[in-house]
Amino acid sequence: MIYIFHGDDQLKSRSAINSFLDQKIGYDILRLDSKDINLDQINGFINSQSLFASQKIIVFFNFFSISKPILDKVLKIIKSNDSFDIILWQDKTLNATQLKTFSKAKVELFPLDKKLFKCINSLAPKNAARFIPLYHQVLEQEPFELFLFWLKSSLRKQLTTFSKFNTDSLKTAYLQMIELDYQSKTGQLAIPKDMALERILLNLMK
Repeated sequence: MIYIFHGDDQLKSRSAINSFLDQKIGYDILRLDSKDINLDQINGFINSQSLFASQKIIVFFNFFSISKPILDKVLKIIKSNDSFDIILWQDKTLNATQLKTFSKAKVELFPLDKKLFKCINSLAPKNAARFIPLYHQVLEQEPFELFLFWLKSSLRKQLTTFSKFNTDSLKTAYLQMIELDYQSKTGQLAIPKDMALERILLNLMK
């Protein structure tokens, strides 16, 4: 059986796949990241005899991020061996073509709340009155780290494409967010992280 966990809400999809695997007590599990695919390792795992004849599971993280030449070979291995389970986790929402690769798979989608993107899209000069209420609503529903991840992603994209903000102001805000993230993770923030981020964003929207 093939199981697919995908969607932009990485925290929930990660939690779901971890919970799924926690239930597979006694299984032989091989975990592989897209950046570290070894065909010999996969074949060796499939063909080796388990010490206690345990059922086998191969877990691929970011399966559809594997380079196409390697991906084609992995697909060939998977489709020629149906005696074990395959678990695929992707850090974003897969498209219809990708999902069609495994048409019989059991699929779980973890989309982000539209309010999060509405909030990020409302980040614009002189728009604090509209942005801040949305910001508070999102943080009541979603983890701060998830919001910060997508916010930094948005600003990083704006730095290389079009932005309503002045480039220098945008770059300053982006670097301040990186520093905020570091200080938050190392316990160096003097004020709550949501308040610190709000100050950065208010200054950007002036």
